[in-house]
Amino acid sequence: MTIYQNLEGNDGSFTFRTVVLLLGVAVIGSNAFLISPILSDISHSLGASVAQVAWAVSAYGGSTAMAGLFLTGLAQRLEYRLTLQLAGCVLAASILASGLATHYVVLVLAQSLAGLGAGVMLPTLYSMTAIIAPKGRESATLGKVITGWSLAMVAGVPLSAFVSDLLSWRYAYYLVFLMASLATLGFSRLPAGDRSVSGGSTTLVQALAIPKAKPALMISFLYMVSFYGTYTFLGSQVQQGLDRTATYAGFAVLAYGLGFGLAGMGGNLLDTWTPQKLIKPVLLAIASIYLGFLILAQQYWSLVLGCILWGIVNQIGLNCLVSILTQLDERQRVRLMGVYSAVAYGGTMVAGITFGWLYQLGKFPMLLLTAAVLCVTAFLISVWLSSGFTRPGYPPR
Repeated sequence: MTIYQNLEGNDGSFTFRTVVLLLGVAVIGSNAFLISPILSDISHSLGASVAQVAWAVSAYGGSTAMAGLFLTGLAQRLEYRLTLQLAGCVLAASILASGLATHYVVLVLAQSLAGLGAGVMLPTLYSMTAIIAPKGRESATLGKVITGWSLAMVAGVPLSAFVSDLLSWRYAYYLVFLMASLATLGFSRLPAGDRSVSGGSTTLVQALAIPKAKPALMISFLYMVSFYGTYTFLGSQVQQGLDRTATYAGFAVLAYGLGFGLAGMGGNLLDTWTPQKLIKPVLLAIASIYLGFLILAQQYWSLVLGCILWGIVNQIGLNCLVSILTQLDERQRVRLMGVYSAVAYGGTMVAGITFGWLYQLGKFPMLLLTAAVLCVTAFLISVWLSSGFTRPGYPPR
């Protein structure tokens, strides 16, 4: 029995396979978040403006969204494991090219290619979770895998920023490249995923035609816009609204990441209550948190405590949404995850534009009220949807 087999548990706990998937998510998140703290360093090194270097962020997000929509059929034709290995190689090579870039255009092109790898890899990672999870513990396993986003925020990005200060911004990308390489090697120990692709390739149109798919994706879109719109301006509230330094803003983000990671340990809750049933109170809870921030955001330490709670509830909400989509149709799971990925990154772009305009009009309180309204709207859609939600092996609830 190999060390890998020894690590294959059957209770939804952390196993070698879940750690590999978690690391893959962390790589995607680290590359997405990395450029923000080292933006000025890259700009100075490449002799480009901050705005020009920031195009790399848009290139990565846009490519990720497009790949999620149009390239996820690869997993159905090539099997999940091989798709992850190929996408991992593309992502790792692109991250290395980003670190070696000598002109901002090269960086933008490298991040565009990285987005293609990430856009295929992320929905396949989520879909693979349903394959490796013990029966009845799918949500618990997924909850652990998506803590990779927390790992990226709490460890990956701060560590990369430290490496950038100590050595160079290039070494920050080299560090993420190393993580990507390790994840890609780990993918070889995953199952092929044959039983999830046995029905052959499906199309994007077929995936969207699945009953309840469009409303579920609409809930996801509203959820993501509310989150990204608020999260984007959290640092501005700390620095401008509370007159604190960037270090304090970073600590607030860290508090959110810690709460997000902490909730990853409680995925059994979803397997007990089902994500279809839990999503409704979770959406109301998140809306209440946004309204609560109207008071909590007036003082720094109450804001930090609110961020921890926000991270906990947001992780549960994300787990619910992904679980619901993966359970709609096993044969088209990876396609749905690709659309979800595109919706998530689309929500980022929409939030950046609309919430930026709202921030100019009414500052942080306006954003909080808007986010709460979006979550309540998502809640109303979920109530309408609930009669049609089913969990495999269970009657409608």
